[in-house]
Amino acid sequence: MFSKLKTHARAIHCAILRFKDDTSGAALVEMGMVLPFLILLTSGGLVVQDAIRVSYIQSKATYTVSDMVSREDSFIDANYFDGMDSVFRFLTDNGYPTELRISTVECTENCADESQRVLEFCWSESTDGLLDLTNDEIDLYASRIPLFAQGDTMLMTESFLDYTPLLGDFIISPSRYASIAFTRPRIAPQIKFDVGAVDVDGNPIVLDCFNN
Repeated sequence: MFSKLKTHARAIHCAILRFKDDTSGAALVEMGMVLPFLILLTSGGLVVQDAIRVSYIQSKATYTVSDMVSREDSFIDANYFDGMDSVFRFLTDNGYPTELRISTVECTENCADESQRVLEFCWSESTDGLLDLTNDEIDLYASRIPLFAQGDTMLMTESFLDYTPLLGDFIISPSRYASIAFTRPRIAPQIKFDVGAVDVDGNPIVLDCFNN
């Protein structure tokens, strides 16, 4: 019995060695076996790389817009905001639907304590499809807003991009990318917003941070 098992084992070993050393066969068959996997691997790599590229471009474009607004020395208005929205869409290649929102935040109390500080939105402006932020939403952002001194303000720039992957949703699903940037005003203590209207005395109505 043992000799038979030993004979079978030797035969299997010899067959494996012959198969390993055998160089006969058609390359076309091997290509047919490997090519689908290579196509899938290459396609997946391109799709993932494109998704990462778009997310990176969106993040850089958001910081660029935020930095541009922070360098203003007085106020901005709706036309200026529309211009920044056009700049953002240009920087993201206009390839995907985008939305932009710019808000100014101030800290009014306990500004050195992240858990106790009091934050408020001074004003918020957004593109069609987005709602302007109010102080009802401030808690949703409090943990992301960096510490800054009382009397200072912080520009918060948000962008949203509806990404449709290459090859549709075959490899990854469509996604809504969100990016946010915080920038302190570079020149003026705060960036004010001119609503484009006047009060009863004929003075422009400008939204600002009351405590600044």
